[in-house]
Amino acid sequence: MESVSVPSDPARVDAAGDPVQAPAAAPAAVEPLQARGDQGSRALGPRGVSRDRVVSSGLSDRLEERRRARRRLGRGRLVRAAGAAAVIALLVWACLFSPLLGLRPNEITVTGADGSVDAGDVQAVLAPHRGQSLLRLDVTALGEEVADSLVTVRSAAVTRSWPHGLAVRLTMRIPVAVRQVDAGYEVLDGEAVVLETAQRAPEGLAVIAAEPGQELSESQVSAVTEAIGSLDPETRTQVSGGRVSQTGQVTLTLVSGATVMWGQSTDNELKARVLAVLLRQEADTYDVSSPHSPTTS
Repeated sequence: MESVSVPSDPARVDAAGDPVQAPAAAPAAVEPLQARGDQGSRALGPRGVSRDRVVSSGLSDRLEERRRARRRLGRGRLVRAAGAAAVIALLVWACLFSPLLGLRPNEITVTGADGSVDAGDVQAVLAPHRGQSLLRLDVTALGEEVADSLVTVRSAAVTRSWPHGLAVRLTMRIPVAVRQVDAGYEVLDGEAVVLETAQRAPEGLAVIAAEPGQELSESQVSAVTEAIGSLDPETRTQVSGGRVSQTGQVTLTLVSGATVMWGQSTDNELKARVLAVLLRQEADTYDVSSPHSPTTS
């Protein structure tokens, strides 16, 4: 029996059963392709530059452009801030130190004045503040300055009148009594402030007289003027004189000849209201020293 040689690879025989030689190995030219497959997705550019290097260079350019943009933005902000600061500084200077809002004494208006003072007197007092910005002026201090400089002014309310003026509203002191002194007659208000000294006693004012053999102290004079000053204008015109004892008891004399027992210089406002009611009836004496239990006789 003849033996038959069977090839190890059954698939590599021809139809007659003869063995077929295996094809030769692939040429080495495919190795670069395999090598490129081993390197992953890194493909070469047209000039041999890798794509990831191109991407990296583009990213760096974008980052650098962003940094430049931020620097430009920062410089722009700095310029705008400097410009705003300059504008603010200019406005502050213009409003506070320039003549833009400076005081002009001739534009100071005055209300509430009587014959003892006029607008010119007030303007003269405030003239040293000429040219100062209205924003820098202390209107409260200006009012006190006017009242301190003009004795007949009890108080002054000052407000700004833009752009260069002031409006001054005066509250005048009201003369209520006189007392005789060596130089004549001192005219006093309700706080015993001497408004002027006249050669003769002005009409319509109560004359403060001392008790026989005594000389009035300032506190005694104040006690009388405070009592008279608390009266309403109508009642005040009916008072012709006043005196005070060493113990501070005030007595008023009316034009009719009647006497008002005022007592101590306390509860003056209440006593004034009570006396105004009592004067509706005729009497020789009106006693309001105890205002809660007044009497007439």
